Amino acid sequence: MKQPAFTSDYQVSAARATRELKTKTLLRALVSRLHTAFSDGAEALSFTFSGGAAPHILICDRATVALGRVTIDAETGLYVFCEFGRHAADIVIVTANENRLIEVIALHLSDGRPTQQARDAAVGHLVGQTMEDIERKFILETLHHCGGDPTHTAFMLGMPLVSLRNRLAMYFAGPADNRPRAVAETEYGMKDYRSR
Repeated sequence: MKQPAFTSDYQVSAARATRELKTKTLLRALVSRLHTAFSDGAEALSFTFSGGAAPHILICDRATVALGRVTIDAETGLYVFCEFGRHAADIVIVTANENRLIEVIALHLSDGRPTQQARDAAVGHLVGQTMEDIERKFILETLHHCGGDPTHTAFMLGMPLVSLRNRLAMYFAGPADNRPRAVAETEYGMKDYRSR
């Protein structure tokens, strides 16, 4: 039996209801994670879930002034964090990663201080690695963040461009088999680096 080429009103309504239920469930779960992440009391932020036609999480300070809002984009399913400015809401980040979202909320609304849990998790990932490996991964991740632009990367790292170029030349030197694993994972080969 062949399916009709059009979608019935029931199917559209069911898909919309399913999407709304998923959005509300994800936002409620995120509120719990935000309460846990900011539970040490230093940040003095409150998080309130609001359902209805446009479900969202409202972020307020101690004086109940609205500082921002988290929604889920209906088309992409990504978290959208907007910080309220003087005149309008500014989108700060659109991401699928809840951990990244929590870090950005902490950095934007907590005077630039990450939460204790975020700091502990970041340090925990570094334990057992050499300083050379940590530096290499940090430089390559920053290069990736800057779209492969060494000038922008050097500026972000606060180091001279010549020093950065020397380190990158060292990382990308030699046959591909001898390159560090972190270099192979960055998607930037020596050809991309030299073309800039």
